[in-house]
Amino acid sequence: MGGNTLRKSDIVARVNYGTLLVDVQEHNRIIFADAGFYAITGYTLQDVEKQQLCFQDLFVKEDFPIYAKELRAILAVQDTAYLEHRLQRKDGSVTYVFCFGKQRQDENGKLIGEITLTDISHIKRLQAKFNETEMELEALIQNLPGSVSIVEIKETAMHLLHATEDYFHQFGYTREEYMETSNGGILGKLFYPQDLPILNQHIAAIARGEKTIFMQVRVIRKDQSLMWVDVRGQFLRIQNGNPLFYLATFDITKAKQRDEELRLQTERYQLIAEHTDELFYDYDVKHDTMNLPLNFLPVRQGKIPAVIPGYLERSIPKKVVHPEDYPRFLRELMSCLTEEKKTSIEVRMRMPGAEDYEWYRLVCVCSANEQGEIVRLFGRQTSVDNLRRLKKTVSEDKRIIERLSTTDPVTGLLNRVAFKERSALYLEEADTNACYAFVYSDFNDFSYVNDNFGYDSGNTMLYEFGSIISSSPATVFGSRINSDYFLCLMKTDTRDELERLVRERDALFVQRQRKKYPASEIQVATGISFIDPRHFEVTEEMDNANLARRKAKTGKDDLCCIYYEALRTARAREKAIAAELHGAIASRTVELFLQPKFMMDDLRIIGAEALVRWRNPDGTYRMPSEFIDILEKVGYIVELDFFMYEEVLRSLRQWQDNGMPLVPISVNFSRLHNNYPNFVDRVIGLAKKYQIDSRYIEVEVTESAFASDAQQMERNMCRLREVGFSIDIDDFGKGYSSLSLLMGSPIDVVKVDKAFVDSIELSEKHREYIKRMCMLIQATEKEIVFEGVENRKQADFLCACGFKKAQGWLLDKAVPVSVFEQKYVGNPLR
Repeated sequence: MGGNTLRKSDIVARVNYGTLLVDVQEHNRIIFADAGFYAITGYTLQDVEKQQLCFQDLFVKEDFPIYAKELRAILAVQDTAYLEHRLQRKDGSVTYVFCFGKQRQDENGKLIGEITLTDISHIKRLQAKFNETEMELEALIQNLPGSVSIVEIKETAMHLLHATEDYFHQFGYTREEYMETSNGGILGKLFYPQDLPILNQHIAAIARGEKTIFMQVRVIRKDQSLMWVDVRGQFLRIQNGNPLFYLATFDITKAKQRDEELRLQTERYQLIAEHTDELFYDYDVKHDTMNLPLNFLPVRQGKIPAVIPGYLERSIPKKVVHPEDYPRFLRELMSCLTEEKKTSIEVRMRMPGAEDYEWYRLVCVCSANEQGEIVRLFGRQTSVDNLRRLKKTVSEDKRIIERLSTTDPVTGLLNRVAFKERSALYLEEADTNACYAFVYSDFNDFSYVNDNFGYDSGNTMLYEFGSIISSSPATVFGSRINSDYFLCLMKTDTRDELERLVRERDALFVQRQRKKYPASEIQVATGISFIDPRHFEVTEEMDNANLARRKAKTGKDDLCCIYYEALRTARAREKAIAAELHGAIASRTVELFLQPKFMMDDLRIIGAEALVRWRNPDGTYRMPSEFIDILEKVGYIVELDFFMYEEVLRSLRQWQDNGMPLVPISVNFSRLHNNYPNFVDRVIGLAKKYQIDSRYIEVEVTESAFASDAQQMERNMCRLREVGFSIDIDDFGKGYSSLSLLMGSPIDVVKVDKAFVDSIELSEKHREYIKRMCMLIQATEKEIVFEGVENRKQADFLCACGFKKAQGWLLDKAVPVSVFEQKYVGNPLR
């Protein structure tokens, strides 16, 4: 305590301050001043005694009006004032002072100003030097090759305090976007999840007193790509009890990619080296080290080591290469080490343990770094004395190439091209008394395994299904087409036998996978196309099996479908509808209809649902059931959804411009929008474009959308809710829904499926079920709207239960926008 007091006293002793009294009623004439005042201002006691020196004489001329204005404002509410200003000394020089003043009356009732001046010029000089140093530091930081930031270690996280613009740009963000995405600058929010333990280890080390940071981690950029960064940090200071660190961040993605390519090349080389009789080797130029495979006979026998340091420095090759060939060998080798190229040379060599020299062909390939320096030499040594051995090697190489070009590396099955060729040749010699079929299969919920257990687990699943296909006695050829799509040619005595074997095969696979992944919904959808070997076309039959598979995929109970001709007709119709969509949108024969939503007790309109109608040339309309599923299957539904959304926004804009009151309109969006990273931005952007408040738009999604990719869907819906959009879940109870979905998901409105409304008239049990279900939904604090209310009995029951929001033909059908506007806009009561 004593030491601190002394230091503080020393500092106070070095501060110049003085006191003066002014007569406020006589133009602020200075009537008294102490020695400190004279030291700061340069004035003397005689100057004060002349009674001509006023307080305003101490100011730079242009400063006093500003000072006087600020002083009057302060004294209007309090008796004391604290102000900083420039002080002009008697000799005309200028310094900076801090002025503390208060007013009082003397014994004669005169208003006196008592003022203390503190010289703060040294503080100003320090501040100017600090600003100059800060500018120099900023200029230095901006010219560094990476980016620089300052972070605060608070609790168990790193918080960004300051960063150069390059820091944000390297991740693809603006400063504002980065701070929003990272929850206010928490570094770990953008880290690749598997690398978070590295960050946490550094934070723990800092808590133990570590003063440096060095880590290489992956960061998720704005476009969702992964970026490798090298982060180096140094302790700066303690602020508010928390350590601050300088961080320098460098993009090392390309370097990591090169390292990975080199690793894979090395693995491939090792694999080949371990499975052939040739000698494959690599030479590390920088460390002058030769690496030999462990299966090389002299290495196995312990005659030479697998790693030979000082290979050239100790002239190791001279002990092996024939003396007459050594100069030529050395020249060729040295040329490889100075120029990136491929070379081949034949020399005589005597291997360790051998009695005589043999001719060997040496083939070398060099690898250079970014600077063009040769860092690695890969080579193959082949004996050319033994012709039979050479022929065997060539034959094996051909078989390897053929196998690699015709088979799938994951499953070992044929690829599509080889499968088609071999099936065509095989069926040309088919037994007309046997039964043949192409069988096309894929997995339902395969992404669950990849997303939750990784691609290695997914590949294992693919391999296991391929093994089941191969082990079936009925399989002639099996093929993995791509991803989780499989195709095989099967042969049995009868159709029933073939279908039974396929179903048993699929069931066996599903049973095994369900044991490994109990939480999954793994299923196999399979299509079968039986072949008449007397007249067939392979491509067409394969396509038929695929059509049957796609049909099976839509089934709920039976996931095995046998091809029938109507499938091809339906496929042709799907293609025709998909081809017509763009023209229909351009010609606006795709039209917006609106179905109102009501409060059933007073028939007050509370909103509408946007529905699409496709007008035929004769004026009739195609209903959504005729084309929505098809467009979703081919992916065109995304374009249709946004066309309808813009139509809704245009209508709302027109009503708003005409002074009409607006009602919320729900717009349907397919689950496929989850596949597009810009979906949310596009929805928000269009609303801003038309200047429509987001509270007038309800984003309506089906419950099945949450089943396909629940995490992405929830992220999208949360972002939309944050900016004011409401989220409706359509067709609730139709297939996937559960109350747990409602409890945890960003949903505002639950639209109960028409099937529940239809069941109201079936029995008391059905009515009680609906009532209890809706009470549970209400417990999750969601609004309820009933779809498909078609008669008064249904409406009366729902109203009696307290559920009054609905839409349906009892109230009104979907109508064109012009009709809706005439009937309801500005007229909330029917």
